Amino acid sequence: MKKILLLGALFAVNLWAVNDIEVKNAFVKQTPPHAQNSAIFLTIFNNTNKDIALISAKSDISEVSELHTHIHKDGKMMMQKIPEIIIKAHSSTELKSGGYHIMLLKLKKPIIKDTKVNLDLKFNN
Repeated sequence: MKKILLLGALFAVNLWAVNDIEVKNAFVKQTPPHAQNSAIFLTIFNNTNKDIALISAKSDISEVSELHTHIHKDGKMMMQKIPEIIIKAHSSTELKSGGYHIMLLKLKKPIIKDTKVNLDLKFNN
C-alpha cells in the first residue's frame, strides 16, 4: 500500500513518487460546512512494463473511500462505483471531475483550505 498526503486546496502538488509509480497533481475538493462527501483528483503515472490497477483507496478524513467513474444512463450523467482503475504500462491515468475519481463518503469534518488528508492507495502489483 502506498501512502500520500493531500492538502485541501484547489491547486496541484507533486505528492509522492517511487520508481514504479508516481502520483502528481493531486487535490481534494473543499466542502461547505455540512457536506457529507468530497472527491480526490490526481494523476497516476505507471513507469513499469506492465499494466497496473488502482484497486482501493482509504482516507483518514472519511468513513468510506470508493473508486468512481461517470457514466451516461437514460440521458443523465451519473457516478458509478468501480472495482479498479487501470493504468497502462509506461502511461498515465488522470482522475478528474467528470471521469475517474476517488470519492470520499461520510466525511468526518469539512475539508477547508490546508486541510491535511492522508490517503492510502492500494495497487494490484
